[in-house]
Amino acid sequence: MLAKYRDIMEKFIEGKLSADDFQTLYLKIFVEWDDRLNVEEFEILNGVFIAADCYWHECFSGQETAYVISEEQLRKEVNEALEKLNVLMDLP
Repeated sequence: MLAKYRDIMEKFIEGKLSADDFQTLYLKIFVEWDDRLNVEEFEILNGVFIAADCYWHECFSGQETAYVISEEQLRKEVNEALEKLNVLMDLP
């Protein structure tokens, strides 16, 4: 179940998805998928949802606020979440 989220996150980190495409896709699938997540899984994936929702393509690094983040910050947050998911899934 978590593999589908990881796949999208990895594609973004690897540059196979643009930040705009990642934002659109992740927001859509997170809302549409009816997955049964435990609290820890939900908190990680919801954190990515919040980051994707806050991403704005006209925000540059250093201009972030509590409500708007840059592509660089989005990548950082997605990467951190991916590392947490890998630990939960016992992956390298």
